[in-house]
Amino acid sequence: GDLLVAGYNFGTGSSREQAATCLQHKGVPLVVAGSFSATYVRNAFNNGYLCLECPGLVEFLRDSKVGEGNLTTRPEDMSAKVDFVQWQLTVNTKDESKTFSVAPVGVAAQELVVAGGLEAWVKAQTA
Repeated sequence: GDLLVAGYNFGTGSSREQAATCLQHKGVPLVVAGSFSATYVRNAFNNGYLCLECPGLVEFLRDSKVGEGNLTTRPEDMSAKVDFVQWQLTVNTKDESKTFSVAPVGVAAQELVVAGGLEAWVKAQTA
């Protein structure tokens, strides 16, 4: 499926949980950004939604921008794969393959995402 790649300080300006969960409910499996608002990423993890910081990918996409204006669009021939063991994200296009470092997600946040969020994690711990 598709994933969302955003710029820097993604989620700034919204303290509402719905800012993170709306993408999850729309079927976007994860957000990759140069950086995140601390409040946004906490809300996302608490709801079992994965956020990955990968500034190298953001810069790569900015440099290879497709289209007019300020928005960057995804070419149809681009795919991405995340290696959670090595904490790397590889992007493949028709012309090249590039690998970028991903900031590791802490153990506690990983547990929340795997459990499906804080509420599910607490229920599992108290069962």
